[in-house]
Amino acid sequence: MTKIALRDWILLITLLPTLLASAGLGGYFSYMRFADLSRNLADQASNIAEPLAIASAYGLLADDKAYLQRLVNVSHRKNSPRVRTIAVFDHRHQLIASSNLHKDFADLHLPAKSLLPDLPQIVQQDNYLLIRAPIQLESSEIQALALSARSNDAQTSRLLATEGRLGYVLVQVDKDKVMLAQQSSMLVTILLVLLALSLALVLSLRLLSRLSQPLQQLILQIERLAEGRFEKHLDQPFIGEFDLMRLGVNQLANELKHYKDEMQHAVDQSTSDLVQTMEQLEMQNVALDMARRKAQDDNRLKSEFLAKMSHELRTPLNGVLGFTRQLLKTQLTHHQQDYLNTIQKSANSLLSLVNDVLDYAKLEEGRMPINPEPFSIRDLVYDAVELLSVNAFDKQLELALQIDADVPDSLIGDPLRINQILMNIAGNAIKFTEHGSIVIRLQYQPSTDDAVLLHFEVQDTGIGIAPAQQEQLFHGFAQADGSIGRRYGGTGLGLIISQRLVAAMGGQIGFHSKATEGSTFWFSLALPAHPLSASDPLPVALLTGKTVLYIEPQQYSRESTLSLLNSWGMQVSACATPGQLQQALAHQDQFDIALIGRTVSLDQLNPIIELIRQIKPHCQYLYLLVNSLSPNLREALLQSGAMACLAKPAHQRKLAATLARPYNQHQAVTLPSPTAPKARLRVLTVDDNEANLKLINTLLGELVESVDSASQGAEAWQLASHVHYDIIFMDINMPVMDGISACQRIQQSSLNEDTPIIAVTAHTLPGERERLLGLGFCEFLSKPLDEQMLQYTLKECCPAFSQASMQPVYAATEPAAEIPALPQSRHVDWELALQRAAGKTELAREMLQLLLASLPQTLADLEKYRESNQRDALIQLVHKLHGATCYTGVPHIKALSETIETQLKTGASLLQLEPELFDLTDQLQDLLAESQQWSH
Repeated sequence: MTKIALRDWILLITLLPTLLASAGLGGYFSYMRFADLSRNLADQASNIAEPLAIASAYGLLADDKAYLQRLVNVSHRKNSPRVRTIAVFDHRHQLIASSNLHKDFADLHLPAKSLLPDLPQIVQQDNYLLIRAPIQLESSEIQALALSARSNDAQTSRLLATEGRLGYVLVQVDKDKVMLAQQSSMLVTILLVLLALSLALVLSLRLLSRLSQPLQQLILQIERLAEGRFEKHLDQPFIGEFDLMRLGVNQLANELKHYKDEMQHAVDQSTSDLVQTMEQLEMQNVALDMARRKAQDDNRLKSEFLAKMSHELRTPLNGVLGFTRQLLKTQLTHHQQDYLNTIQKSANSLLSLVNDVLDYAKLEEGRMPINPEPFSIRDLVYDAVELLSVNAFDKQLELALQIDADVPDSLIGDPLRINQILMNIAGNAIKFTEHGSIVIRLQYQPSTDDAVLLHFEVQDTGIGIAPAQQEQLFHGFAQADGSIGRRYGGTGLGLIISQRLVAAMGGQIGFHSKATEGSTFWFSLALPAHPLSASDPLPVALLTGKTVLYIEPQQYSRESTLSLLNSWGMQVSACATPGQLQQALAHQDQFDIALIGRTVSLDQLNPIIELIRQIKPHCQYLYLLVNSLSPNLREALLQSGAMACLAKPAHQRKLAATLARPYNQHQAVTLPSPTAPKARLRVLTVDDNEANLKLINTLLGELVESVDSASQGAEAWQLASHVHYDIIFMDINMPVMDGISACQRIQQSSLNEDTPIIAVTAHTLPGERERLLGLGFCEFLSKPLDEQMLQYTLKECCPAFSQASMQPVYAATEPAAEIPALPQSRHVDWELALQRAAGKTELAREMLQLLLASLPQTLADLEKYRESNQRDALIQLVHKLHGATCYTGVPHIKALSETIETQLKTGASLLQLEPELFDLTDQLQDLLAESQQWSH
């Protein structure tokens, strides 16, 4: 908003009223003067025209033009120079006499057909005034003329027709003098207005000069006060109220000076106090920082101690469990078997506690990474439930799994961590439930992005959680009720570990519960969908359209299995009671398959056997779903007529394979078995470890036509410069030229600049995948590799492989080769070794022999590098050992070497890792000594 200054205000309120008043008065008097002059001129013209009109009546009656001409001339001379011309017109508008004929005279008389004026007419022109005065006789005069001897009948008739109008007199008066007088009057008015404005301006400026000096001094003094200069005062008196303002400003200066002095004193005192306080705070901060560092060091040492102790405890515990299982296989008395079962349960509980403590220590240190990979969510959940079913069977609980049909199966995530979360939550549900049911649900929720939002829910009918205890549930080392924890066992770490794992994967976890009414725990995860199938297909095509008689009295188990069978396209008749069973048999006498679900025990075999005998004649194949893993109970049920006996809830893969087995065998007789052809691809594999190179070549040899190998990065670069490959698998850590340098050389100058290069490494740190992809690699694979991972990689990176895999070649079915006996070992997990070797026994043996052959040199180098503190060389050695153990089925040595490599790469010193290094040396020596006792 624009502000108007005081000077402008004074000028405005002084000049504007003066201008308005003077202009108004001048305008009024000018207007009155103009009107008077115009009226006087009209009066003068009338005074000339009207007497002349009376005098002209006689001349017109007598038609005496000379008389009229003389009369006009005399009137013109007497009123000259105001009159320009005088003319007399008759009743026909004909000019009779004129005092001054000029060029514009024709414009002065009226038109021929217009009426004669009966009253004087005044017409204003630019520079002249016209007045037309009628020449007419009164009616009495007309009558007198009619009676006089001078008139005749024609003249009398004309007078009567024109109502006595004989014509008119025209007087043209000059307006120059009047206009000059009007202009003079206007000029005088303007001069008076200007004089009034000048006088007002002089007075205003004089007033401003009297006001501006005090105002300037007051403004200057206020500016000095704003700058903090209070010494100078205004001593010279001002006029009127300005002197009061001067005194007020001087008083304000004194007050501000006093306030400033007090404020400065207070600031100095506060500054002194603040300096002392800051010194005390600095000392306290130093003490707190030292205490914080000490607490962090103590916490780190605690976590390291927990991790080391947990690791050290697991080794003897595994031995206890292993030998306990071996003893249980021998001939034992009833009491001995009971004692060993107690030992096994106690050891399992202790191992679970140790694992929880180790996971908690890793979470505290931030060392528990999330490793996303493609996996099947259904296989993961069914595998977890299969493990949980043992504890549920022991307590005679109903365990049911319900998965929505629209849940995508192939996802990308960390299956190990998801399984750990599910096992913790469902395990707690089983632990704190004495009777009733445990229902695990997996639901799919729509999401706005490309991720699949999964909602896991575990509902139990257990003891529930009181409201006062729910707030402590997700705190470490805490349980809802300590007495319950002592009765049921547990560390209270399962939920806090699950909560942190869910948070690490970007999900949410929660629960709702009421005391004595059970609980429902849930967690949600957003996982990306994988475009390819992460699991082998189920043989459900053989089951489509088959009729099934399904008997299950338990509601949740019946609903989950019924949903699964319906999703396979089977026609199911579900029965929960004997009455419903009779109705189903009455409606349909024969079924393809009968599926019976029952809760069994030794004293309940007879009713089940009787039910089997009742249903057997109405079906072609009969199967059982029971809540027991007892081989004796299963054997008794199978002998009663069932073709197979599966544990509840049935694993979808096992159930589908069992139900389809008779039909699959029937088709196997008539159709040859399909085998996938080798893709016409040329692949290059690069790895400095001979065992790793042999395994990946063996696996790829079954998938592609040509495989070339290189043991160094430089050798791979040379091969890539002469041969074009469809895909390259590159190890990262290699001597001379590592995998990163070789990848960049190949992409810069070779025949394979656009060839996809896959990074392969045995150990990964957080963010390693993103780093390698940024360096030019197409994809990242972690060891140990298996055939399925290689197939996924080839499908994603090589379209030719996907097309070849869609065209099966049928070959005759060969009987499976008999697996030879494998030696017993404390370190070698032969099942895992065979899995890593794609089920090839000879390949597993050969790869283990390669590892054993390298152990003497590895032990010598390990001792040398440790004693000479050669950190980088030790990292390379442990990495190479870790890569070799990925494929040889030695899980404990693999885990230990992975731990050492991780600690070395994250900055741990050799002194801190001495226990792990000694443990690794002991295990390698023990494995080497054990291998020498094997029979070849």
